[in-house]
Amino acid sequence: MRKFQLIVFFSLCLAVLNSSAQQQSATEPGNGNPIIPGYFADPTVRKFGDTYYIYATTDGNGGGHGPSQVWTSKDFVNWTMHDMNWPTSNYYWAPDVINGNDGKYYMYYCQPVDIYGASSASPTGPWTPLLPDGKSMIPNYFIPGVITLDGQTFKDDDGKIYMFWGTWGIYPDHGCGVGLLNPDMHTFAKTAKIPNTIAKDFFEAPFMFKRKGIYYFTYSSGLCEDSTYRVQYAISKTGPMGPFEFGKNSPVLSTNADGTIHGPGHESVVQVGDDFYMVYHRHNNPHSNGGYHRQVCADKIVFDAEGNIEKIVPTHLGVGLLGKSTINAPNEAYQKKVTASSFYNENYKPLFAVDNNNGTLWKPADNSRQPAWLTIDLGSVKTVQQVLTQFEYATWYYQYLVESSVDGKTWKLFADRRENKQHGSPMVDLGNAQARFIRLTITGTEYPGLYKAIWNVKIYGERVVTGDVTSADKKEISKAVAPKEREGLLVNLNADNFQAGEAVSQWANKGVLGGNFTATGKPPVIDIIAGKKALVFNGTQSLESTVTVPRSLAGNNSYTVSYEVYTDQIEDENPVLSWTNGESDHRTATFGYGSNKTAGAVQHFGVSDFQYKSMPAAGKWHQVVVTFDGSFEKLFVDGELNNTENKMLFLQLADKFIIGAKTNRSAYFSGGISSVKIYNRPLADSVIKRWALHPAKSDIAVYLDACKLNYGPLQKWTNNGDAGGAFQAAGGQGAEVRDIKGKIAVSFNGKGRLVFNNGVAVNSKESYSIALSIYQKGSTQKGSILKLQSSTEVLVPAGKYLNAGQWHYVIKTISGNAAKLYVDGALISAKANTGRLAGDLVLGDGFNGAVSNLVFFKHGLSPAEIKQLCLGWKQNYHAPVAGSLAFKTIPKAVTPGMVEMEAPEYASVKSNLQYDFINEADSSKSSGWQADPHYVSYGLAAGKNYSYSFKVKDNYGNVSPKTAALPVSTTSTLFNVVADGFAFNNDFVTNGTTGTMWDGLIGGDKPENKVFTGDSVLTLESKGSNWDGNLPYGPFLYRNVLGDFVAEVEVTEVSGLKEKKIAGNSDMGLMVHKAKQPGTEGSENLIQNSIFPAWNCGNMLTNFKAGDRMQTNTQTGWNYNRYLQIQKSGDVFYIRSSSDGIHWTDLPGSPVLRPDLNGADLQIGLYHSTYGPYRSYVKFSNFKLISRK
Repeated sequence: MRKFQLIVFFSLCLAVLNSSAQQQSATEPGNGNPIIPGYFADPTVRKFGDTYYIYATTDGNGGGHGPSQVWTSKDFVNWTMHDMNWPTSNYYWAPDVINGNDGKYYMYYCQPVDIYGASSASPTGPWTPLLPDGKSMIPNYFIPGVITLDGQTFKDDDGKIYMFWGTWGIYPDHGCGVGLLNPDMHTFAKTAKIPNTIAKDFFEAPFMFKRKGIYYFTYSSGLCEDSTYRVQYAISKTGPMGPFEFGKNSPVLSTNADGTIHGPGHESVVQVGDDFYMVYHRHNNPHSNGGYHRQVCADKIVFDAEGNIEKIVPTHLGVGLLGKSTINAPNEAYQKKVTASSFYNENYKPLFAVDNNNGTLWKPADNSRQPAWLTIDLGSVKTVQQVLTQFEYATWYYQYLVESSVDGKTWKLFADRRENKQHGSPMVDLGNAQARFIRLTITGTEYPGLYKAIWNVKIYGERVVTGDVTSADKKEISKAVAPKEREGLLVNLNADNFQAGEAVSQWANKGVLGGNFTATGKPPVIDIIAGKKALVFNGTQSLESTVTVPRSLAGNNSYTVSYEVYTDQIEDENPVLSWTNGESDHRTATFGYGSNKTAGAVQHFGVSDFQYKSMPAAGKWHQVVVTFDGSFEKLFVDGELNNTENKMLFLQLADKFIIGAKTNRSAYFSGGISSVKIYNRPLADSVIKRWALHPAKSDIAVYLDACKLNYGPLQKWTNNGDAGGAFQAAGGQGAEVRDIKGKIAVSFNGKGRLVFNNGVAVNSKESYSIALSIYQKGSTQKGSILKLQSSTEVLVPAGKYLNAGQWHYVIKTISGNAAKLYVDGALISAKANTGRLAGDLVLGDGFNGAVSNLVFFKHGLSPAEIKQLCLGWKQNYHAPVAGSLAFKTIPKAVTPGMVEMEAPEYASVKSNLQYDFINEADSSKSSGWQADPHYVSYGLAAGKNYSYSFKVKDNYGNVSPKTAALPVSTTSTLFNVVADGFAFNNDFVTNGTTGTMWDGLIGGDKPENKVFTGDSVLTLESKGSNWDGNLPYGPFLYRNVLGDFVAEVEVTEVSGLKEKKIAGNSDMGLMVHKAKQPGTEGSENLIQNSIFPAWNCGNMLTNFKAGDRMQTNTQTGWNYNRYLQIQKSGDVFYIRSSSDGIHWTDLPGSPVLRPDLNGADLQIGLYHSTYGPYRSYVKFSNFKLISRK
């Protein structure tokens, strides 16, 4: 009976302990999980001799970018980090070390889809690679159906060593690879695949261990960045290579109820006596965005009587000591009173620095360059001989000062590391002080913008650690911000001081950096849009700063960016500003006004990309403000918070700021920019809201510019001043837009008139001014140029004061009771103002002449302003280009339905020129004004004669006479046309291309690829195929071609079209491919015009040259254009799509300049690839290849 009572008693105690462990708070002092301080993931735990080792991915740095390190401990509680010499690659993922049968230690680690190996006489190195020249031992798909990553080794009782590896094993026919290693430890005696039908949901992170004759194959499933990540397992009673059965109770480790143990996985297991412990990573608390700030934890594994793993209850408490404690002295700082310079919020309180909990962090209020300090009150005067500090990042150095004090007023130096350039964890400082207070002041960080944050400070009255294990002195590769670098408003640009029509070759920066922003090509032009002056970018222009980007904007440093923008149409990617190089892993800062679902607002690359939650409407001015404080990025639109995200950035600076484009010029801005501001600090939300409540007032109520109008009858002239509205034809009698004496103008014939429909918006009792560019046909006129509809008040009369047949600039000013009239800067009339501005304005009432420009100012212009306006008008009234015009490339038919031509660029002309290519036979098929001097006339009839001319205008509305018309013929005898309607059934894989128009097939030797015709369509089908430089190739049916050509095809069907369901990353279309010599597989030079429905891309252009693969797309998803075209003209390739096969549109990124492909042996044809394990297909019809004879 007593024995039974004891069992009950101990069972109850155990239940209480288990309940306590489950309920333990993540912030409880003394928690044992995480077991090491800092951000580390994918842990492999090993015990060699009497020492535990943890090899892990160095996390929290934007993508597992190293450096290589290992943690060691004798007791599993007190850990020290050691640097290792290898690898030094960009990525350091999922390392593993095993002791080989030859007495050496072997280390394996991953880069994306490759596994590498090295050996050493010690578990901590130095390491010597197993293969020369950086060669991997396991390339991707080394085993079919196994994507290479996460290599983990296992030594069986018989001494045989196996490796397991794999990632993204969820695809059909995929799974985990396993191989028996040869004695050389980098080749395999045999390999196999553990399919995901057995290892259910297998995603990655395989790990094998053995207990009582059972082999446990553990692995992770779900997504590593979120709460679905978990651990499952399978068992075998035969051997490490199976056969396996799916494990009972799976998943055995998963996210807990309150989410504080979040996404646990990528496990390894260590045996201590008869006990087994699972070591895994979980996400930090609070969770950082993207899930890449992971921490290493450990919990005990419990087995049932049959050997099944029971569900693990993950704890914050951890497993505690697994060996004799190496530190027996008390930590005098533990849970003592602490004060600090500041703290970020309640999640990062100062007391967390003295709680001996690796999951809690003290973080100061900001990441500025000001020192941050922490003072610990020991309660009484004590002997202090050693201070151990565990900074947030173990692999970046911190510069700091440790001081001691008896009274908290007078301080003595304990340790001075203000010039420190070594990292380590813990950082160990030795001294001998009598102190009640210890103050630690952090003065600098290695990485720019890093918070001066601490996991734990531990203080001992004796030397418990023999010395710190730190890195060698590091060079200042981070180029930390210089102490005297300027702060505040770095860039301050405003368009207000420019004149409308002015080409902005240089924009002066009024911020503290000074300098200018200069045009890198044709400059943007000043226009008035909705009452604001703005630089108008046409999608090909950019400005570059003359000053370099300061280091205060690098890395994770704080910033505020503000810009006022206007666009008529929302684009997917519309970059306003950039200051970074590189497009990977949170290194980019490109700020935009685009609709892209992940990066429309800010492009950082990766999970840190930032989008508009609610897209601001087109056709309106918006003030966009983005702030970043080193932890949170916020997006404001017109003073309202639009989006906010937690993130860490690793911005890699370019040399200069760029406005109007991405740094690499792969995308440009289209629209107006009125102002740009850049601060190297985060502005408060209240400041941004105040900006929106008190916007700058516009001074321009009405702005009319004929230069923007289409030729022909005019019924409505839209006002671009802030009064809005429009001047509309009255009584059906309007005006006409035409060229008049070198200007585009609105012409009145004495009968028509335009009435402003929002006159009340410009009504005024105060001062105002009106400026007009006027052409009068005769000297005797009875009408008015501008008047009030509701009275006889004539604001600007017609009359003899204007010379007939000439353009004049007329200004009418009203200041108080004085009314003055100026012509070309000369005062011709001054009289008392007897009326007031009330009612609608009427333009051209009874007037016989023309108006090219009208501006209504809300104040009376001063003599100096009048002089400046008139001088600018005179200087800018001239022919758009000097001399007579002539075609650079005369009109030439490139197909029976297309005529190509080109005008000169006139590079010496600073103004932004536009071109109008005129079809003399049918003006409705003319180009209209366009910025591109190259023009193709589409939709023409074969066998016809046409003629074309062109003219030019500049941004001031000056227009040239048109050129002489030149004839061109589209007769079919000019062309070689090779076509395939796919009318005959053929299997190209079986029969080859003999007897067809095609010259070859790449990828036909791959069993997964199919190429056949039937029912007048060509079908290409593949699985696991590539055209990105990797093997195996997808099918490519091609014809050899030399010289210029036009290739066209219709895509009639793609996988998933009917269901609108994406079939993997299927990519298919037209391709120009440079023929290669044998033995050069994997080195591609090509251009593709494809359909890529995934990621909402739609039509896509790929330009692949010498390993650089640039892609642009239309963001149309399933609403893609099904007709594709590639035109080669010398070294220029035009990539186009069409909805009807007649009228074509260039894809973003077209044209492509490829001198390397001009004169080369080229292959043109149709291709398909999947870039993944899914099978998909594409169907083509009506292929044509057209070239001139």
